[in-house]
Formats: sequence, structure tokens, C-alpha cells
Amino acid sequence: MTESSGPRGEVSVADFYDPDSPTCGIAEAIASLSPGGGRVRAPAGAYPLRQSICLPGSVSLVGDGPATVLAIRPPDPVALARDVREGERAFDCSTRAPFQEGDAVGLCDDRQTGWHGTHGIVRERSGAHVRINVPVERDLKVADNARAVRLFPAIYALNEVDIEIQGLAIRGPEQYRGPWWDFTYAAVHLVGCRRVRVVNCTVSDWPSDGIGIQRGSDVQVMQCQAHGCRGHGFHPGTALRASVWSHNIAEGNGGDGFFFCARVHHSVCSDSVFSRNGQHGIGGVANGGDHHNIVSDNVCAYNGRSGIDASRGEEHMLSGNLLLSNSQEAPGRWPGIRLHDLDRTIVRGNRCADDQTVPTQTCGIAESGSSDCNLIGGNMCVGMKEPVVVTGSNSRAEGNLA
Repeated sequence: MTESSGPRGEVSVADFYDPDSPTCGIAEAIASLSPGGGRVRAPAGAYPLRQSICLPGSVSLVGDGPATVLAIRPPDPVALARDVREGERAFDCSTRAPFQEGDAVGLCDDRQTGWHGTHGIVRERSGAHVRINVPVERDLKVADNARAVRLFPAIYALNEVDIEIQGLAIRGPEQYRGPWWDFTYAAVHLVGCRRVRVVNCTVSDWPSDGIGIQRGSDVQVMQCQAHGCRGHGFHPGTALRASVWSHNIAEGNGGDGFFFCARVHHSVCSDSVFSRNGQHGIGGVANGGDHHNIVSDNVCAYNGRSGIDASRGEEHMLSGNLLLSNSQEAPGRWPGIRLHDLDRTIVRGNRCADDQTVPTQTCGIAESGSSDCNLIGGNMCVGMKEPVVVTGSNSRAEGNLA
């Protein structure tokens, strides 16, 4: 580490690099910034992580694109040997704990996951016994498959303002095929933050979602890619508002390419490509109280289920999207655009097609369930066995070419 006369506004991780640090010196570089924040540059190189990089407000973390690699080891989950009570700070593994002091770990069971799981840092380890730095959030039971895992977000922030993440490659274990860990383990996991910019980052092979932003507002995620993640590629959720997700690519992820979660509103997903994902190209639209979102000018192709799935909600706009050769999981089952229990949504100017010798996406745009009061107009569904299916008594399908 080079000497410094005091806090600075711009630093290089090269001056703090330490292979024994849980973040290879990135956390130390951030800590050296002036109180008003600044810019941390991570030059080309590999940065193995054992803990999350926690970003404070008014900080930019900037790399050299694909040459700056943040990487983690395999998660190595292990079952717990005994129940753990809420408030405890220690647990016992069923075998020798595959963790070391300074490792970030997660604790959960089949009932207590997501916001109810626990994320902590190993303070002591002796054989199968592990002590962490925080109390366990909820009771965990062996009967409910209680487990610990060496997994954490690569980048994390909570309730911060003015964050920039740019030019990074974030990698999980190569070709990871293990369990899908919940959204709190996303490679980028930002919670309750405002004025956020995530630009030109690539996440690959992550054991959870790629880029997830929960709560907060005024968010831009642009020119990013998510490949081969076990969960969703991109995941806005938990009442996130006023966000723009554009010019992104999600390919080969286990879940949706792009997943709208609960109560997302006044947000835009546009000008992106979502292909060959295990579930929907774009899923969760309207589900969980989402409202007043725009999904436009995207390509959703060769996904396992629908190109776009919108269900159990209202008040959205789906326009100008290309839905091509989806329903790979079950040929003939999933339409290009699925509108299920959906109300007061505009669906216009979309193109549904299938270019395969044996088509899988045989239906273009389909209402189902209690869907009603939707306006479906100006779409092209030529070549579909069922071009446009309308079930709502007050829905209108006008000017579609089938």
C-alpha cells in the first residue's frame, strides 16, 4: 500500500491490493476515500472475494470492463446438525465446516429464506462449530433442511444514495449447476438505494440472480449482461420505482431473463435481448402488485416459457417487442405474450413469430383467467395456430394481423 497524506477522492485498488483481504483490498480502497465519497478504480486483474464489497453512498466502483474480474469460490453448502434459535450467533454443521474466518456465509431453511434468511461473517471456526458476527434472524430447523452456505452478493449496498458500478465482470463458479439460492445472494444486490447507475457489467455463472435491485428509486441498469446464472438474469423488486433497464442482454439463465418482482412501478424495461432462459424471457409483469410499467422494444427468443408473462395485476404497456420461438420447455403450451388475470393493459405493435422447422410457440397473444379491459391492437401474429386469444368481455382486439 502506498502512503497517503489523508482521505482522497480517487484511489486505485492497486495501491491497496492484498490477496489475504476478503475483498483483495477493494474494501480498504473504499475506506480510504474522503467522507464525501469518490471514485475507486479496480484495474484489470482477478479479485477473489470472500465477502461482499459494501458500497457507501457517493462512491463509484469502476473497472476495466471484462478484464476486471470479481470471482467467488464454489458455495459448498452444508446441512446444520442442530436447530438454531433466533438471536443465536453460532451454529453446528453436520460435517466439518467448509468455512474459514472472514468468510461471508448465509443461513436459511426451506421456510426462512429471502428477507428471513441470515447473512453474516465467520468470526470463529472449530471443526463443525461456527460463530458469526450477527444474530440469526429467525429460528432455523433441521427438519426444514436448515443449511449454511459460503455465498454472498459480490456487491452490496443498503439505503445509500448516489452509487455507480461500472465496467466489471462478476463470475460465479464456472458452469455452476447447483441449487438456485434466493435473491438476497444476487451478484449485485442493492436494497433501498436511490440514484443508482449500473453500467457495462457482466455477471456469469452466479448461483443466484445476476443483478437485483430491491426497493429504492431513480435506478438505471444499462449495457449489462447476465449469462448462465442459476436464477434470473435481472431482478427489480420489492417496490422499486422510477427505474430504467435498457440495452441489456440475458442469455441462458435458469429463471427469467428479466423478472419483475413485487410492487415494482413506474419502471421501464426496453431495448434488450432475453434469449434461451429457462423460464420466461420477461416474467412477473404485474405479479405481486406491479403497476404502471413499460415493456418495449425487446427481443424475447427461444426461452423455456413465454416471451413475456404478465399476470395477476393491471395498468402496464407492452409494445414493440419481438416474441420468437418461445415455449421451448413445453412446445405449444406457452404463448408469445401471456396475459393471465390481467386488467387495463395496452398490448400493441408486438410481433409474434416462430422460425423453427417444428414450431414451439404456436400461440401469439393469449388472455386467460379473469383478464379483462385490455386493449390488444396492431400486433402481428402471422403463422400462429392461435394468433390472438381474447377472453375478457371488455377487452378489445383491434387491427391485429393474423
